[in-house]
Amino acid sequence: MAKVLLILPHLPQRMGAPYLGQQYVAASLIAAGHEVKCLDLAAVHNTLDEDAAVREAEGFRPHLVGMTLFTLNALHGYRLARRLRHATPLLVAGGPHPTVLPEEPLAHGFDASVVGEGEHAIVALAALAERGADAIAAGLPDIRGVRSVHGDGPPGGVLDDLDGLPYPLTSYPAFDARAYSPDGLVVPGGMMTSRGCPARCTFCANYVTGRAYRFRSTEDILGEMVALSERHGVLHFPFWDDAFTARRPRLNALCDAIEAEPSLAGCTWTCITPGNMVRPEDLRRMRAAGCVAINFGIESGDYNILRVIQKGQRPEHVKAAVRAAKEAGMVTIVNFMFGFPEEGVEELGRTLALMEELAPDTDYFNNRGVLMPFPGTAIYDAHHERYGFTDWWLDPARVPDEPDAFGLSPEETAALLERDPTLDQDFFRYSEPVRELIARCVRFKARHNQGTLDRLRRGLAPSAA
Repeated sequence: MAKVLLILPHLPQRMGAPYLGQQYVAASLIAAGHEVKCLDLAAVHNTLDEDAAVREAEGFRPHLVGMTLFTLNALHGYRLARRLRHATPLLVAGGPHPTVLPEEPLAHGFDASVVGEGEHAIVALAALAERGADAIAAGLPDIRGVRSVHGDGPPGGVLDDLDGLPYPLTSYPAFDARAYSPDGLVVPGGMMTSRGCPARCTFCANYVTGRAYRFRSTEDILGEMVALSERHGVLHFPFWDDAFTARRPRLNALCDAIEAEPSLAGCTWTCITPGNMVRPEDLRRMRAAGCVAINFGIESGDYNILRVIQKGQRPEHVKAAVRAAKEAGMVTIVNFMFGFPEEGVEELGRTLALMEELAPDTDYFNNRGVLMPFPGTAIYDAHHERYGFTDWWLDPARVPDEPDAFGLSPEETAALLERDPTLDQDFFRYSEPVRELIARCVRFKARHNQGTLDRLRRGLAPSAA
């Protein structure tokens, strides 16, 4: 049995629940018989700084330390890796950032990077680490999906048997629940019913689960929902799939199963989907099965921008979907982005006009939304040299901390969300008219959302006039 310490380094914004990807990794290790401890330095009530994390590692004496790295916490992870070098024989980086740039963590003190889905690789790495330094050096080049200082393993591919993965809830004992809830109650991190996304958006950096769309069986999904309900009293389920409605027969079968399960009577759930992947009859079916809110990815109100970013939909798709969801009785959340390099005043004006048109049927817009060029995306690859933001995540000034919104008053939160710090980074050197219009779009969303919250405080329905 290996002792494994999993760490999520500090992020600019705090997290209210354990990261679901790390829960899957921890659950896989536990199922294989390893001892696991998770430190979430990004949790909303986390009290550990890096000094304390190092002391925790020294006391735990892990065979393996694994870190989940996003682009926005990579620099924190690299600094922490240097400080943990003495505390473990094997330092492993996994998550979105190492998947795109696997060599970078190796240059910053890690022994290995996991590329893509990590559940199988981490179990193999833990078994190797338990055997000591010589076994690590000899065995790293044999593990699928792993790049290492000792050589690269075969490509990992994608996980096809999602039903074979243990439920994330089995990892809860490895986390400190007090880091998410002052009363120490478990705060679930939601569910995934599928992996991968059939879309090819040029701004999307979701490379861990890849583009191959795979989904769990209805029986497996329902089993996890029932387990969460019976063991932890959970009756609300956020589904974090990128394209929840991508397969209509699967969607209908899941709705039927949820309605037929007695222990899930009265349960509610939410999901995410592109506007062109859902029909009015789907939304009515989903609402009857407990879906209370739906998040639509739209991004732009301009036909040309939607084509350039390969969104695969048109504004009319979105208008119909949002109105149908509202008519079905759902809370509607609509995502827009601003600042694409091809976007000028006219294109932004069309996006603002579409937001204004959708506002009566939209309860919330996503906050802020200025484009951030993540590595590995088509937008980053096409523009980083021209605009001079190559490796921007290694510059601390490019990744500033934000105030802890969980500790702010509603008025302070509203003011915070009226500005997007990404606009100050000026990745694409916006002209002053474009900058001003982007700022106006951000303010429009923040004030619309504040209006919804004000209506709720007065006891009105979110979209009530």
